[in-house]
Amino acid sequence: MPLQLNIHKRLSLVLWSAALLAFVLAGAGLALYQSLTLEHRARQILQPYAQLVSVGTDAAVAFEDPVRAQEVLDTLLANPHILKAEIFLEGGRVLASFSRLSDHQPQPLPTELDGIYLGRDQVELLQSLSHGARLRLSMGLDQLNQQTRQALWLFGGGVLVLLVATLAQLAVLRRTLVRPIAALTEATERVRGGANYLHRVPAAGDDEVARLGRNFNAMMDAIRERETALRRLNVFQRTILDNVAYGIISTTPDGIITSFNPAAERLLGYSADEMIGRRTPAHWHDPDEVARHARRLSEVLSEPIAPGFEVFTAYPSRKLPEEREWIFIRKDGTRVPVFLSVTALRNEDDQITGFVGLAYDLTERKRAEEELRRHKEQLEETVQQRTTELRLARDAAEAANKAKSVFLANMSHELRTPLNAILGFSGMMRRDPQLSESQAENLNIINRSGEHLLKLINDVLEMAKIEAGRLQLEIAAFDLGALVRDVSEMMQIRAQEKGLWLLVDQSSEFPSHIKSDEARIRQILINLINNAVKFTEQGGVTIRLGVKQNARQQLLIEVEDTGPGIAPESQARLFEPFVQLNEDTTQPGTGLGLTITRQFVKLMGGDIVVESSPGKGSLFRVELPVELAATTDILDSPAGRYADVVTLAPGQPRYRILIVEDQRENRLLLSRLMTDLGLEVGLAENGLQGLELFQGWQPDLIWMDRQMPVMDGLEACKRIRRLANGQTVKIIAVTASAFKEQQRELLDAGMDDVVRKPYRFDEIYDCLARQLSLKYVRVSQPPTQETVPVSLTADMLALLPAELREELERALLSLNSERIATAIRRVGAIDAGLATAMSRLAEYFDYPAILKWLGAANGG
Repeated sequence: MPLQLNIHKRLSLVLWSAALLAFVLAGAGLALYQSLTLEHRARQILQPYAQLVSVGTDAAVAFEDPVRAQEVLDTLLANPHILKAEIFLEGGRVLASFSRLSDHQPQPLPTELDGIYLGRDQVELLQSLSHGARLRLSMGLDQLNQQTRQALWLFGGGVLVLLVATLAQLAVLRRTLVRPIAALTEATERVRGGANYLHRVPAAGDDEVARLGRNFNAMMDAIRERETALRRLNVFQRTILDNVAYGIISTTPDGIITSFNPAAERLLGYSADEMIGRRTPAHWHDPDEVARHARRLSEVLSEPIAPGFEVFTAYPSRKLPEEREWIFIRKDGTRVPVFLSVTALRNEDDQITGFVGLAYDLTERKRAEEELRRHKEQLEETVQQRTTELRLARDAAEAANKAKSVFLANMSHELRTPLNAILGFSGMMRRDPQLSESQAENLNIINRSGEHLLKLINDVLEMAKIEAGRLQLEIAAFDLGALVRDVSEMMQIRAQEKGLWLLVDQSSEFPSHIKSDEARIRQILINLINNAVKFTEQGGVTIRLGVKQNARQQLLIEVEDTGPGIAPESQARLFEPFVQLNEDTTQPGTGLGLTITRQFVKLMGGDIVVESSPGKGSLFRVELPVELAATTDILDSPAGRYADVVTLAPGQPRYRILIVEDQRENRLLLSRLMTDLGLEVGLAENGLQGLELFQGWQPDLIWMDRQMPVMDGLEACKRIRRLANGQTVKIIAVTASAFKEQQRELLDAGMDDVVRKPYRFDEIYDCLARQLSLKYVRVSQPPTQETVPVSLTADMLALLPAELREELERALLSLNSERIATAIRRVGAIDAGLATAMSRLAEYFDYPAILKWLGAANGG
């Protein structure tokens, strides 16, 4: 029953019960105290009087003096509470007495022992005196009762204080404990009744109730946050469930549907209200399909699987994935292919609490797959058709490429053949020591022009190589200074014809010998300078040569002109093949020069840039990585080893050389080269004649042209190799082809070596030395900087007139080669040796060295 009371009533009950218990215990204690202490209190009152009587009556008792004894007793009359007093002698006779009681009756000598004896309304004290006498004092209970009443009043006051304290404590507890707990109770009831997590309770103070209130408020905050998060999560999940493309159906462990999202409604045509609470899979599954799958599962799992809900839960119950395609039957009876995935839901104890299935409509995918299959068949048919077309196009392209290669080979042969005669005979004439200086210069011009014509031919052939991916570098050591000098002298003539100056500004650090592709670097220089001269009408062209110190040695070549310049939008087309920016120009050219130049630079690992603006000229800058070479490397090259060959060294066999060449000029050129060496020569105009002459004459080496009438060089070579002594003869192919794969074809056919037209004498001599081990007598003057007499000193230049030194300095600073040559000729009139030294330095454009000594001679 008390447990059904509220906390206020229970606290009141507890407190009042405690107060009552305290009152009862205190009253009982007080009563017991009064009872237990009554005798003691009576003794405390009577004992002093008894002692007084005992002392005062000692003599009276001894002498049995009643008067004296009565006087002593009368002294007790001062205490109104003493009712009577009596002294008995040993025999029992009363010696003296007094009594305040009206009905006093004499009593005999008491026989009780000494002590306090309590009566109904009085208390007596019995005490022995001297000489066997005894004293009896009687006292009323009024005084003791008064003490008792005082104790009761005190007890009553204590009870009243206890009641007030109890009421006060109840009030305090009601305010500090009951009300907060009641508020907390009310708050919990509100939360329980309406899930109102916004309600808060007062929590002032630092006691347990206040902490309980604060903890309750904090718990409400946490619950509210958690509820908010849960609500958001529920909204999020509901949004997903409502908008996801998958149909989501959840069930209990025995297959009762518990949720059915909108996608499932759209997929099956049933509403959630229709499905929730029903068992699956009775409504939208084909029973036959379920039965077939049950049989398959029974075979796989080796245990019977009933054709029902267990078909979908067999794998998930075993923690295996259940994913496969099904045919669902919609509410309207239509069938729809779906992909169904079933997952088991488990609790913390790994017990299954339900299943969830995700179903995805495969109708569009099936349609797309069918469309894809159809397109695939069409694509395969199209691909097969295109493959056939591409095969035909490839065959046509290969035929066209072959035709182009044949055309280029023929063009190379037809153009290089006359150039072979021009360059060859001019080269032979240049070797004549009887030529005058002007004749030698004219022959040099003819030779350089032939080389330029060959360069134009090579432009087209090189472009064909670039397009075919056949371009390769030929790295060898060569004299870079001589190359620069040859190119600048050739271009100087063209510049002078247009009234332009051509200046060469060469750094003293510019290397004289390098290892690189000489032909490509020569062509790069020619292309850039020729392009600058071609499009410059006033002013001139400056060539700056230097080095750039990076991780590798790099040549720095700049060609700057004072031409019309190039607009920024046109610079992007500058390196395109067959493009000339000024379409109205009458300047000749193939439009391939800059394209080929860029390809060469890239192939050599360098870079080329152009800086130009309309009306301010153009500057082309080339950076090429190279490797420095020593003089010995130059001397070991064919050009160094076989420069200025005169004849064969004595003591060698007189070899027979057969020349098979259909062009008369080429036969004559090779014949003269061979006879000048002292070799015996035989001539044939085609391969058939060469074959017949070989059989009758037995030459040691054959120069075999590739393209000839009647029988070409390839066929003649093969037939010779089949003869008894045809394996030992050296056969050298002579071809105008620019393609290395065609040269490989010649070697595979049985040729021992290949020499390209136009002939270069050093290549002819080098080939003879390799094949026949010939040794030559020659006058070798390799153009090396080390052989230049550079014994130039300030003292030598100081001997020149000041005016001549100034003119020489101005000429060198102008970079004008003609002006420099004129000044050096004036020096030659004074000191021929000094002029020779300066000329050789000028040939290598080492103007800074001459300026250095000039400055010293002038006192600078």
